[in-house]
Amino acid sequence: MKTDMRDGSSGEKTYCVFGVGEREFLLPAEDVREVVDIARIFPIPGAPEYVYGALPLRGKIIPAVDLSKVYPIEKPSYASPKLLIIDVESENIGFLSETAPFFVTFDDDIVVDDLIDIKSFFDTYRIKTMGHGKN
Repeated sequence: MKTDMRDGSSGEKTYCVFGVGEREFLLPAEDVREVVDIARIFPIPGAPEYVYGALPLRGKIIPAVDLSKVYPIEKPSYASPKLLIIDVESENIGFLSETAPFFVTFDDDIVVDDLIDIKSFFDTYRIKTMGHGKN
């Protein structure tokens, strides 16, 4: 059986589910470029509190967003973290996950809780400017 995990069939939408603390979040599957294991994240001096650090990946520096600093979530352990790499306005940004992400498909008419709208999230939390404008 051949399945395209990014698009879903007509009338359906596929999401990437990942965990931070005891909470699960969803991203549209088409926004997730890749998932990587993290050995070490480097701090970024002067970065906003929600930027956990950065990960060098194939010659690029990927900022890692910690959603526990954005939403009311108990502090995660990040013992075996994953980084979901997404593309925002031609920039790569990552979301930290405590769990191995997985993909689910729902009918379009199902309301999905904890869905992150990438555009509105980054309109509010501008990572590219690294704190030049506070929201």
